[in-house]
Amino acid sequence: MKFKSILLIFIICISCKKVEQVDKTKTLPFYNSEDFTPEWISKTDENFDKIHKIAPFEFINQNGEIISNKNFEGKIYIADFFFTTCPSICPILAKNMGKLQEEYKEDNKIMLLSHSVMPWVDTVEKIKEYATNKNAIDDKWHLVTGKRDAIYNLART
Repeated sequence: MKFKSILLIFIICISCKKVEQVDKTKTLPFYNSEDFTPEWISKTDENFDKIHKIAPFEFINQNGEIISNKNFEGKIYIADFFFTTCPSICPILAKNMGKLQEEYKEDNKIMLLSHSVMPWVDTVEKIKEYATNKNAIDDKWHLVTGKRDAIYNLART
């Protein structure tokens, strides 16, 4: 009987530990599961390190500027992968990115990032021309090129 009482007290103590609440109105959810169930996880939560994060990157944008993950710190960004000579899905992706740019052009916390998957074709000059044709706003929508392996690794992981 004494063991059951100690066990009960132990269970009560564990279940009563303080859980930090996350302000869902000021924090974006994470989507870690395949069914896209949102999770709000505090930075102090033990599960925070299990959240998928984009690996550090460094590429060159349509203006020849080095763009890295640091340019996007504290911001929401929508990313896609394209190539300038793509005749099928890429024009649709670009059209949708253009709609997003228009919708959020006044919101400095939301940015767009398009990665070329054919960097051996998509030079800075080529993506600049593409960006101009798609009416990309330079500080809102970065179209980038770089080392093939770096781009492909980022896409895969």
